[in-house]
Amino acid sequence: MIKRFEIRKDGIGFCYEGSWINLTVTDEGIIVAEEISYEVPIGSQLSKIKLVIKKGTVYVQTPFGVSELKDSGTIIENIKRINEEVIKNKNKELYEKILSHLG
Repeated sequence: MIKRFEIRKDGIGFCYEGSWINLTVTDEGIIVAEEISYEVPIGSQLSKIKLVIKKGTVYVQTPFGVSELKDSGTIIENIKRINEEVIKNKNKELYEKILSHLG
């Protein structure tokens, strides 16, 4: 279950099963990744395995390469739902940018 959304200028963050997930929106696409914190003070990092959404297509990016995710309908629909319910009335510019990448 998703808890506590944090809307930022470049995306959103939320808590999911004890992990902090970042959904970062760039001009090139949407990057979805878990935020990793280390005990040493280097700051937080994003996981090395990410979902990247470009023009309605979802890709899995790993250290071994990038592959298209064939059955990504649920991911796209849930991001659309969050965009409508959480972001639309709070950050119109971010809402529009997310829509443009979802296809």
